[in-house]
Amino acid sequence: MLKNRSIPFGYCMVNGKYALNAPEAEAVRKIFDEYIGGKSLKTIAAEMQIPYNSGKGKWNKNMVCRILENRKYIGENGYPKIISNTDFELAVRIKSERNTYRKPAIKADLRQPENTFYEYNPTEEIQRITSEINRLIDSENPDKSVIENLILRCTELKYSAIKEVRK
Repeated sequence: MLKNRSIPFGYCMVNGKYALNAPEAEAVRKIFDEYIGGKSLKTIAAEMQIPYNSGKGKWNKNMVCRILENRKYIGENGYPKIISNTDFELAVRIKSERNTYRKPAIKADLRQPENTFYEYNPTEEIQRITSEINRLIDSENPDKSVIENLILRCTELKYSAIKEVRK
């Protein structure tokens, strides 16, 4: 059984204190930059040149994921800082967006704070059609074509009710 790293990737011990392992610290910065730039965990793992553990040269996406989730890289718990808080939070946000199968909004500079939001308020017409759809579905002999048409109309109204809000 392989031993897990006792010191996080990017660090080493010098005189009983945590210090940067320069080549590994540079690899950590590269992981964050590439992930923020849009690369997948799997792609980043495949491109890693420096081994994660001595004796185990291949990276996998779980190793990259652990790097992206480790708050020690922003200087917590006595560890030297490798990346900025901004890059860490941005990577966390992107990871969250990817995990919920929502594509992140394309922006000219991903490092700028998010300032575009979308607001949805269902109109009375949307509520009426939704009720009608539910009533028809629950009826004894539902007419599928009528229900499908109502669903399409309701969807159209819902999309038109979404408003962009800039803050």
